[in-house]
Amino acid sequence: MLMSAMIIWLDSRSAKLFELDKSGVQEKVLHTHGHSHPSQPHGHHSGGGHHPEADVLFKDLTHAIGGATEILVVGPGETKTHFKTYLEKHSRTLADKVVGVQTVDHPTDNQILELGRKFFKSYDLFHG
Repeated sequence: MLMSAMIIWLDSRSAKLFELDKSGVQEKVLHTHGHSHPSQPHGHHSGGGHHPEADVLFKDLTHAIGGATEILVVGPGETKTHFKTYLEKHSRTLADKVVGVQTVDHPTDNQILELGRKFFKSYDLFHG
């Protein structure tokens, strides 16, 4: 099995996964099932702080990142934090592999990859 670092850009509607390993970068996009989510201006959501449809996305995402050795979760809102909480509840092993959660707006794929490469390089200096 290849050792790989995973960068996840996540919002309430979709997740972009970037798997970094010795063979290069593999990209995958996951979407919530159903319709787009209505805006909740006061932060009041049902289902423990996130949309119920997010649990389906989180389950699919958890399955997709099962082989990751290190995980960086980035995104514009609170969904990234809700995903980390979901992992802590449903997959402690993967939750322990999350080495960072960072707020970024809507970067390009190249900007996400650059952020990940810098982050993992810096992280590896202290944990490698």
